[in-house]
Amino acid sequence: MEQKGAIKRVFPGSNTPQGFFSFYDYIAPPDATRVFVIKGGPGVGKSTFMRHIATEMLKRGYNVEIHHCASDNASLDAVVVPAAGIALIDGTAPHVYDPRHPGCIDEIIHLGDFWDEEQLRAHRDEILAASREVADNFQRAYRFLRAAKAVYDDWENANQTAMDYGLANCKAYTLVQDLFGKTPVAPTMGADRHLFANAITPKGATHYLDTIIKPCRRVYVIAGKPGTGKSTLLRKVATAAQERGYAVELYHCSLDPNKVEHVVIPALSVALTKSIEPHAYQPATGDTVIDMNECLHPALVEKYRYLVTENQGIFADLFARAIRFIARAKEAHDEIEQYYVTNMDFDAISQLCDDTLGRILAYAWEKNGSRGDLRYI
Repeated sequence: MEQKGAIKRVFPGSNTPQGFFSFYDYIAPPDATRVFVIKGGPGVGKSTFMRHIATEMLKRGYNVEIHHCASDNASLDAVVVPAAGIALIDGTAPHVYDPRHPGCIDEIIHLGDFWDEEQLRAHRDEILAASREVADNFQRAYRFLRAAKAVYDDWENANQTAMDYGLANCKAYTLVQDLFGKTPVAPTMGADRHLFANAITPKGATHYLDTIIKPCRRVYVIAGKPGTGKSTLLRKVATAAQERGYAVELYHCSLDPNKVEHVVIPALSVALTKSIEPHAYQPATGDTVIDMNECLHPALVEKYRYLVTENQGIFADLFARAIRFIARAKEAHDEIEQYYVTNMDFDAISQLCDDTLGRILAYAWEKNGSRGDLRYI
């Protein structure tokens, strides 16, 4: 059966200089009908379970959010079916998630019920040794990310020295006027949702921007070198949207989770995206480009050119070293998974998955009525 629904791909967490940074609290819809928290060790089938549910819901015309794992490009952290009010969430470390409203909304699916505990205990020493290897490699990766961030900060500072902030403020004001015109401030602030559009993974910086930005009718591409005020502009737009009652999606920077890299205003079908490596976005016909490099004083840019060039090289080397350690952590994690994969009753898990799908379809029918294979937004 062909896919009828659309997919949005995001990351609920990422590896960062601060360690693993999670926006897990923003996965499930605020008005969720049911949240399934899936527990169990590595390799027990959590991603396969969620991926099957996602595939079946897509076939039936539901739009689905796929929340990817930053530490394993092939794994999932969550699946959300917004129109059905359903979320399935991996609730194991490093992003431990427990039911908030047990029974009435949230429930635990424990795939540990289907493993052979005796066989796993026989490999206790190997599992513990590999777990230590995972932890050690992540800590090394985070140290190199912190070093890379310090160099990136210096790179930004060189450009900030050359900035005309008055012109940058004018650009932000013009953009807010273009988006909202005379729309008044609302009595209630719009909601905000925080995620990552890109993540630092074992395969390097990875993003799925096309599934987040391209579906929007109006796209603003914010171009400019590091330190030219792109994130500040995006924050101003997001705040202006919320003040007017619009819900906003804010996608953060993996190198600095305090910074916003992309903003989506769903009700207006508007997206604003930073275009800078490693997530450069090629503007399409009809997109509006705002070039923050126009705020730089050329003479000062030239003055610090040597420093910026040196920082670029150092940053690239440190970042690459961090990626190598994240990849080594994944290799050790894969070793742990093998002990679980060979000691699981996957037939029983498959039956549980089908039973859960039936329940989800019943919840969806109850929420939406018998509307057949419609595509929900």
